[in-house]
Amino acid sequence: MKKLMSTSLAIALMVTAVPAVLAKEEDNENAKGKGKVAVEVSVDSKKNEEKEKKEKKEKTSETEETKQNGSPAKPVLENVKLKKELIELRQELKHSTEISDEQKSKYETLVSELEKQADISQAVEVQLELVERYYNKADRSSVEKLGKLLKKNGRDEITTLVDGKLITSDVKPFMQGGRALVPIRVISAALKADVKWDEKTRSVVITRGSQSITLYLDKKEATVNGKVITLETAPVLKNGRLFLPLRFVSEQLKTSVDWKEEGKIVLIDDLQAK
Repeated sequence: MKKLMSTSLAIALMVTAVPAVLAKEEDNENAKGKGKVAVEVSVDSKKNEEKEKKEKKEKTSETEETKQNGSPAKPVLENVKLKKELIELRQELKHSTEISDEQKSKYETLVSELEKQADISQAVEVQLELVERYYNKADRSSVEKLGKLLKKNGRDEITTLVDGKLITSDVKPFMQGGRALVPIRVISAALKADVKWDEKTRSVVITRGSQSITLYLDKKEATVNGKVITLETAPVLKNGRLFLPLRFVSEQLKTSVDWKEEGKIVLIDDLQAK
């Protein structure tokens, strides 16, 4: 009887213990599952947070860019507008020999706006046109502005202006020994001087009014109205063209010569011009 009771008690205890163990194991599994879900949620939350920050940053950047530059099409429209204004202004000045202060101000505004848009080559063209149309011997500010733009545009060639007018040639002036040498016929034509070349003596005679200058190729000597003068730079022959020292010739022909280092501009004022 005692043995039977002991066996029954053991069975009862086992039956009671199994659910408890299973329940504990289930609780452990649930705990692990909850932990895994928590980790996954945490990771997903972090990714979403980073994504939101990135999108917010990009949106802020776009907003700032829009504030500074406006819509992407705005610079293009402004450029078209400027060019249209320039064309209209040029048409307005087409048949006039002088321009007013108001028109001069329009030119200066156009140059300023073109600079802002980094269209320096176009700004140079407009500024040069302003110099040619509104040149004032007593006020060199427009020429100085042209020099700044030429330098900004990376131009390394010498620009020659006679009374504000650009002198063009198929051969370019150059520097030698710190002096500018220019193709003689270009300057002579601009100053309305007569030029004759003597092949036998390898000399050139330049006549303007009462002034007569004789220069010799590769010789630092010249004759001005019969008087011999020593030159710092001799005339040279380059690419089949005769180049003469600009300052000497210009001063002997009664002109004023100024050199602008910024932009490499030679500025000649004809003192005999009306």
